[in-house]
Amino acid sequence: MSGIILSGEEIRNGKMDDNTLKMAKHFFEASGFLKIENLFPKELIHSLAAAYEKQIAFDPETEALQTGVQVSDKRYITPISFTSPFNDPLLYANPLIMPLLEKILGPRLILGGLGAVTALPGAEAQHVHADYRCLFEEEMGISCSVPTYAITFAVPLVDIDLVNGPTKVWKASHKTYPIEQKMQAYDMELLSGPVGSCYFWDYRTFHAGGSNHSEKVRSLLYMSYTRCWFKDFFNPDLLHMEREDYDTLSNDHKNLFLSLRKKTEKSLSKN
Repeated sequence: MSGIILSGEEIRNGKMDDNTLKMAKHFFEASGFLKIENLFPKELIHSLAAAYEKQIAFDPETEALQTGVQVSDKRYITPISFTSPFNDPLLYANPLIMPLLEKILGPRLILGGLGAVTALPGAEAQHVHADYRCLFEEEMGISCSVPTYAITFAVPLVDIDLVNGPTKVWKASHKTYPIEQKMQAYDMELLSGPVGSCYFWDYRTFHAGGSNHSEKVRSLLYMSYTRCWFKDFFNPDLLHMEREDYDTLSNDHKNLFLSLRKKTEKSLSKN
């Protein structure tokens, strides 16, 4: 498994040590994904889960969500605004993870969005896919050899196990596109973990949400982090924040919301 567990000292200091940082970067670049067992305080995730549960309004009689967009059998994507409690920097700019993300995406990385994927009881396994098309469809070899330009970052809101739907990932599949004809050449791993864990993958890594055989809703948050020049034109725009929340951000955190800053400046210039 391409994963790490942070030491108690690292958590207390709010910083990965150099060896952990190097190992994590190596795992991610080789496999196209990485799991961290204990990145977030459980109290933070419990508060996010409670807020999200109120937002989705699951109706057990119709077995449907009242919010979000259904993307497959009993599976929904819900956009989430960066408002309380989701505007906590420990979620989107956690000092334990930001140095690693900067090593992967460069020092000027930005946030692309925040949403949640919810698999209802009985949801079937998702189709295998990557999160973006090949950058250069006429030169697929080049597209697979360039450094990572975007990451999907998943944060379970409940304990994820083999019953309620781990995420399937195909190891090193970010290096070959497409992989449909070569699936057997890649090892498939199941990403699961307790509340407080996270896992993230290269936009090119092939993956699929697992089936939910439990009797409870299974939800996970996901954020996208990208290089500052990258714009995702194929997935929904999930970057939303109220102006008053944006104005409270520190300058460093405003840099993460570059596209929002441009929208804000454009809005101000019209007034």
